[in-house]
Amino acid sequence: MTNAATHILVPLILADIYRDYIARKKFHLFYVLVAGIAGLFPDIDIAIYWILNLFSKVPIGAVHRQFTHTIFIPLAFLLVALLWKKNRKAALFFGMISFGIFTHLVLDVLFAGQIAPFYPFSQVPIGLNLLSMLGIEAGIFPTVLDGVLLAGWLIHEFVKHRIRDFI
Repeated sequence: MTNAATHILVPLILADIYRDYIARKKFHLFYVLVAGIAGLFPDIDIAIYWILNLFSKVPIGAVHRQFTHTIFIPLAFLLVALLWKKNRKAALFFGMISFGIFTHLVLDVLFAGQIAPFYPFSQVPIGLNLLSMLGIEAGIFPTVLDGVLLAGWLIHEFVKHRIRDFI
């Protein structure tokens, strides 16, 4: 299981590394933020679950990791980005949304059990659930992972961007 912070930090850090070392800062930091926030989007189904539960008892499994944890959502945003490639800002915006959502799906497949990536066409689940496989206690691991990711990213930002005024 990964925390919400992990779903934000991983795409944010990866987009930032890409921006700093590969794209050589050819796009604004705003797009890095977009990737991070988009990394949380698939878990909007938890809010939907809470709303549905106000009216009737619905099991979390009937909602979570169903509609919003499908490969078709990041592919749709990627398609929009490709269709708008002449408008660089729009293409980057939708591309980063696609990247953030895709990163969320990868994290869930690796650590959080299973997703049905081709839902509603197929309900065949995929997932490695590496924590269980490796015998790692899921209770504390997500919190430690978040701390390590955040500390590593802040150190990188401190060194690379000289953010001394903010620390």
